[in-house]
Amino acid sequence: MKKTPVVTSDFSQSLVRLWLAVFLGLLASPSHSAAQIPGISVNPAATAPVAETPEEIDARFQQWLKEARANFNRISEPDAEKSLPEGIDVAALGDYRRDLEQIIASINRFRKILEGLPETGKSLEAARAADAAWHGLDEKPPYSILMLDQLVTQQEAIREKAASYRSSLALFTRTLGGIQDEARDSGESSRRAISAAADEPSGDGPAAWRLEADRTKSRLLAVRAMFLQSSISQLKDQVETTQLQLSLLDRQIGVVRKKAVFRDEDLAIVKKAASDRQASLRKELEAIRKREQEANAVKNRMQGIKDQLLKTVPEGTPLENTPDLALATVKMEASETRVDSLQYIESNLEILDDLEADGVESYSNRKAALEAKTKDAREAALQALRSSYDRMTARGIVFNNELAAVNADIGRQEARASARPADDPRLLPLNDVRASLWDKQAIIQRAVQSAAAQSRMMKRWLDGFDETRATRSLSVRLSEGSASLWTGFKNLWSMDVFTYEDTVMIGGVPSTQERGVSLGKFFIAIFAFLIAYIISNRIKNRVRNTVVRRGHIAEAQAKTLSNWLMIVVGLILAASTLHFLKIPITVFAFFGGALAIGLGFGTQTLIKNFISGIIVLFERKIRVGDIVDIGGVSGSITEINTRSSVLKSGDGRETLVPNSLFLENRVTNLTLSNRRVRRMLNVRVAVGSSPQTVCTILKECVERHGLILKEPVPVVTFEDFAADAYAFAIYYWTEFNDKTNSDVVASDIRFMVEKRFSEVGIEFPGAKTEYTLRGDEPLRIRLDRKSNEPEK
Repeated sequence: MKKTPVVTSDFSQSLVRLWLAVFLGLLASPSHSAAQIPGISVNPAATAPVAETPEEIDARFQQWLKEARANFNRISEPDAEKSLPEGIDVAALGDYRRDLEQIIASINRFRKILEGLPETGKSLEAARAADAAWHGLDEKPPYSILMLDQLVTQQEAIREKAASYRSSLALFTRTLGGIQDEARDSGESSRRAISAAADEPSGDGPAAWRLEADRTKSRLLAVRAMFLQSSISQLKDQVETTQLQLSLLDRQIGVVRKKAVFRDEDLAIVKKAASDRQASLRKELEAIRKREQEANAVKNRMQGIKDQLLKTVPEGTPLENTPDLALATVKMEASETRVDSLQYIESNLEILDDLEADGVESYSNRKAALEAKTKDAREAALQALRSSYDRMTARGIVFNNELAAVNADIGRQEARASARPADDPRLLPLNDVRASLWDKQAIIQRAVQSAAAQSRMMKRWLDGFDETRATRSLSVRLSEGSASLWTGFKNLWSMDVFTYEDTVMIGGVPSTQERGVSLGKFFIAIFAFLIAYIISNRIKNRVRNTVVRRGHIAEAQAKTLSNWLMIVVGLILAASTLHFLKIPITVFAFFGGALAIGLGFGTQTLIKNFISGIIVLFERKIRVGDIVDIGGVSGSITEINTRSSVLKSGDGRETLVPNSLFLENRVTNLTLSNRRVRRMLNVRVAVGSSPQTVCTILKECVERHGLILKEPVPVVTFEDFAADAYAFAIYYWTEFNDKTNSDVVASDIRFMVEKRFSEVGIEFPGAKTEYTLRGDEPLRIRLDRKSNEPEK
């Protein structure tokens, strides 16, 4: 028999001898203890020495493997359950069968571990030698950037491998502790079984059967322990190997990174490699398309077969009652899945081709960033690289989601196939469905790996740029920071804040083009508008003051006209601003329509008053300074504004009157055609006075007052006779101006009339009261009760 290589290190050999010393002692028992148990063969030489050589250990494991296979074949015979000793149930037989199966599998795995141990040891020694012998690179600097990428990629792969080794090492170490506890319990059980088998005279009873089952369990624990010990030893060597490799790579990367350059030859190599991979992908794509045509032909053929069977089956017949139709349905499903998978593979091959192109583009952006002479150029290249990284990361997420969906489909098909018996004819097409899904899974895994590799690569490049940026001097950072701020300001200044479509004539044909207004141009236009408006306002104020000072127009009228003039100036400046921004008025046509529709009801009063103000201003039926009476409110108009006018009454109160009221209501304008107004003053004198004298005096007093107009001539009329007085009326005319106050004029006339009446002896009615006492009658006196006293 060919000897299998075993552990060569002293540590591994000591572990092997330790476990054998424990377990082989537990396995010793009389050779006849289970010789007559059906289905179980016993090794005649059960007792083994405590310490064995590696060759003897391998021979013993080979013997255990041989015996386990023989016993497993015997207890798997159809009548094995009938030959069990009394007291041994089927469950115990099942446990014994599983232990034999696991012994066979564990020994095979253990032998594979042993075969790999020498290679692991050689790899460790090679890593030690390489780490100790390395004193620099053979290639002279400057080094290729591709060399740096290769070293970093190796470093990442070895780092992931080292993490996997450490995780497995921790798991195996915990598992070994459990095996040791279980081995102690198995040893106690084996000792009890040996005692029970010794007391059994026949040697083929249940005690002997349990003894052999316990011995098999002990062997299984011994093999598991040896497997774990060997795996732990191998993992420790592998962890040490990866640590040495990482240490060497760290030194190599440190040397290469300092003097690495991105040459044109490197980019050419990248493009050539990507081109070769794209050519391979396109050949693969052509083959897939041919397979897709064949799969479509199969699908059409299966569809025809299914349609023919459907014609022969009565409508409503369950599918399970028609085996031929059920089989054709599954085959049709398999052909459809094959076509769908091939189409999916074709699509993903095209995506992989795009990924190769994206990889070349990312290398070009990296080279541009490394060779940029200015900060703006470097930032532009880095931004392009970040955009590529974001796109690749997003693609990776999509690929992983698609992979999860495909795995779910495979899981459903696995469950569906496992529910079919082995002789079911539909099992073969179901296997074809799974095979198609596996092909679909394989292509999406390629896409996931490609996207992940490129994402890691670009992330590493970006991190490298960030580290380089962080190590720059303060002056460089300040300079670049100020340049960055200036660049950001320029970008903000040139950013479009408003876009619109404009129609231009190109070759006599109207064409629609999109135009934009930048933030800077917008601010310039607003600033120019404000400056022009302020200058216009100052000019307006000077002109208004000059005109008022020279008496050409009243101040109130000048103020109203100047306000309306500034509205016109504002509209002209707004139109000029739009022309400067090259924004046609037609752009606001939709806005105007929307404003009229959406805000019509809400702003109808405002618009109505605004238009009414324009009509009032241009119609000039009502002007500043006019004295009007509207809705019972009278006074002088001091302002006519865009929305309302100010009406100031004689007592100084100012009332805001909406302009629309001047057009909708009846308005009395006392100064529309002239500023003359007729006043009337009533005078009553005592009965008995001479009416002619009264009229003469009244007319004389009126004519003497300097603020009463001579034309028309004042008129005095005898109005009425009363029981105790004569009523007269004085009608006179005055002019509305700042000097004439109608109330004061009326008061002056009363003073003058009272003085003249006193001089001539004319009395006013009720000026004196006469009482007549008669002596022929007694004086009557009546006492009234006070209103607040209660009645008795």
